[in-house]
Amino acid sequence: MLNLYFIVIFFFFLLLIKFNQDQSSMKFSYLKCIIVLLLGFFAGYLEVQFIYVVAGILVWSWYWHRKPSSHPSEIKPQDKAKEQTKAPHKVADKEFEKVQCLSVIMEHMWPYLSKYLVKFLKQKIQPKLRSKSRYLSNFCFFDIDFGKKAPQVTHMRVQSDPEKKQIIMDLQIKYNAPVKLDVGLSERAALARVNNVKLEGTFRIIFAPLMGNKPLIGALTFYFPQRPALQLDWTGLTRLLDIPGLHSLTNRKIVEKIATFLVSPKHITKRITSKCDVTELHFKERKNAVRIHVLEARNLVAKDFYTKKSDPFVVVRGGGKTFKTRVISKTLNPEWKQTFEILFSELPGQEIEFQLWDRDVARDDPMGSCKIAVSQVLKKKCVDKWIRLQNVKSGELHIKVECLRLLSDPAKLNKVIKQNKLIQSPKSEELSSAVLYTVIQKAKGLPVIRPKKSKLNPLAKVQVTVGDTVKRSGGKINTTGEPEWKKRIQFLIKNPLNEELKLKVRNEQNKVLGRASVPLSRLMNANDMTIENWFPLKSKGKTSEILLKLQLRILAPRKLV
Repeated sequence: MLNLYFIVIFFFFLLLIKFNQDQSSMKFSYLKCIIVLLLGFFAGYLEVQFIYVVAGILVWSWYWHRKPSSHPSEIKPQDKAKEQTKAPHKVADKEFEKVQCLSVIMEHMWPYLSKYLVKFLKQKIQPKLRSKSRYLSNFCFFDIDFGKKAPQVTHMRVQSDPEKKQIIMDLQIKYNAPVKLDVGLSERAALARVNNVKLEGTFRIIFAPLMGNKPLIGALTFYFPQRPALQLDWTGLTRLLDIPGLHSLTNRKIVEKIATFLVSPKHITKRITSKCDVTELHFKERKNAVRIHVLEARNLVAKDFYTKKSDPFVVVRGGGKTFKTRVISKTLNPEWKQTFEILFSELPGQEIEFQLWDRDVARDDPMGSCKIAVSQVLKKKCVDKWIRLQNVKSGELHIKVECLRLLSDPAKLNKVIKQNKLIQSPKSEELSSAVLYTVIQKAKGLPVIRPKKSKLNPLAKVQVTVGDTVKRSGGKINTTGEPEWKKRIQFLIKNPLNEELKLKVRNEQNKVLGRASVPLSRLMNANDMTIENWFPLKSKGKTSEILLKLQLRILAPRKLV
């Protein structure tokens, strides 16, 4: 009966497309056709059978539009010439093409996608929020309904990279619909409700790695290359913000945190086959160290009405990090000469953003912004230029961004430290001389942790500290009841001879189960500056261990004296 239902719908759509063929000018390239086929294949591979039908419709539509008409054209030669002069140029591979059929697909996929979003909120987002504060330990989403109105996919572009064995598909998405999403500290009483969501942005899907056998692609990666425009319509927000620990939040800050949840470099990778190790994808490791010099600005706009001056400072964002320069008072041509360092992965589409602000007692005023693509820096190795500020009448920012080298020779450390002292600006913090790459695998011998059915909190958390940098990760429990993380963490190191890695493992009640410390000087004498071993965890109970891989790399300028 179900198969008959699919067949009826299939032929209905064929008739619908046939009816609208003269009104549609959309054409697919071969690559887009392959992408659509792959989407249908993976949906079927994941037992979403209806997507097979939709994929078949798309391929049929593509074939029909490419098929030459059986009726001779009656356009006169002069009319044909006019049409050719009006015809647009062929769309470049890197530009978007308008699509309509993907919105039709989205409408039929929306019931399945909305169910997945509900599951994602409850099983992924909810535990993370609960672990943020003890006041949120019972925080929950409930009574969720994303409605029947599906997002619209208005434009699409596809790019291939054979060298990296990947295909990149960008979808421009618009969503404006009434929803129902209650939040509270129990499912009995809602503190706040989201009534409407408006979202607009570019959503990226990476098909990688490409494989020579089924299922042809090892994994799918999802994220927004740039922050999407997001608006939420709330009721009861003030009650939600009355919760201890949330007083400092505002509607703007909440929207900003949600909007940046899945924005580059953050992403989600879904493995398609067990043959693929997603941790080995080329964009998972932050192997590119970038040094950013914010030097000066000129001809800035005056924000002070009386003095005709401004008090400018710069906010630098990139790689999930945010830095801020000092404020230069009463000037339109400030000099900062400050340096910041960020580790980047090779995730496509990343940018370094510079936002200029005028310091004000009541509220800082924007003075323009500019961006530079990380890919440009990685390609040229060094970019030193003045950039025109956007969204203001005048103003330019002088920056220098350079890509550093990662060396495995410990003998280079002293030279790097000496050179850093020579080039370091008096206004900047101490420059990094090394990078520590850490892989936290799993632990054994800890008290057995059994999941509680009523809780979705992380059951084993690890906290790693190097210097002033603290990073945390929740783990999962393997079949033996022991914690497993498989987490990659990177640290910028000032001087590995003077620093150490400190690690703590905690349970769901935040009780310390064990701790360990590793002097980074040990890595200086290790083969390839790498150690992969079981490290003892100090605890009151029985002997326990944690499996770590630690790798040190010297961070050197392109021209090391």
